[in-house]
Amino acid sequence: MLLLSLILLIVVIYFIFFISQFYNVTFKNYPPFVPTDRETVREIIAAVQIPEQATVYELGCGRALFLREVEKAYPKTELIGLENLFSLYLLTKIHLKLRGSKIELLKGDFFKVNLKNAALIYCYLNNTTMTRLGEKFRQECRSGTQVISRSFILPGFEPEKVIMMKNKPVYFYRI
Repeated sequence: MLLLSLILLIVVIYFIFFISQFYNVTFKNYPPFVPTDRETVREIIAAVQIPEQATVYELGCGRALFLREVEKAYPKTELIGLENLFSLYLLTKIHLKLRGSKIELLKGDFFKVNLKNAALIYCYLNNTTMTRLGEKFRQECRSGTQVISRSFILPGFEPEKVIMMKNKPVYFYRI
């Protein structure tokens, strides 16, 4: 009976996820949940240097794969994931707790979170959101903050490098 209840709960959470995803993408112009694969995440981490005890953010973190891989490679970093979609946040929160992860997962709008302590920010969002983030980064981020964007440019900034990974560009910026 307990197993059946757990399965039903998971099905309900996934149903809510898909309905929320449809609503947010269609009516709020939020980026859809499209995860980056593990191999690409590892290539991105290998292409960047993260200082010891740095603060790393993943905006629209979904399952927080980027942060989980950074946690393995750089165990002393402070890791903060921001996810707006409640059902995805809840599933990821449970997963991180079960794994004993130190990642701090926050539910909410990353435009309302101050990024002044960020040493590195990773995002895989959309053009509209990246355009809005440009001004936020200018106002809040320290000089030298690294921003990595998969597939979408950060208007008003010149990338330090662009690497093609699985036929998609990954842009590396420094504020």
